[in-house]
Amino acid sequence: MKLSSDEERWAVWMVQARRFAERENFTDAVARMRLVRDAVAKALGEATDPRQRERLETEMARADEQLAILESKYLAWRSEIAARRQTTIDQAEQEMARPIPTQVD
Repeated sequence: MKLSSDEERWAVWMVQARRFAERENFTDAVARMRLVRDAVAKALGEATDPRQRERLETEMARADEQLAILESKYLAWRSEIAARRQTTIDQAEQEMARPIPTQVD
């Protein structure tokens, strides 16, 4: 494959990651950005041309930056879920103390 087709694929994956994040699907967003980062790192390891390496290093920096942003959003999202879960657990005793509603004939 040519590098340009790889770059196009990485761009598509980055857009997909952004759209996953917009829908609060942070697990897939982070996984997709890690895929981009790993693919760029592999291409960077195989690159020999100085201009190509410079372009790949720029792409790698962009992928690392986006990955850091998505990971921080993912951690915040997980924290919110954990807080809601703990609130539900904390209120379980009060919920269990309430009488069960009975159906009216």
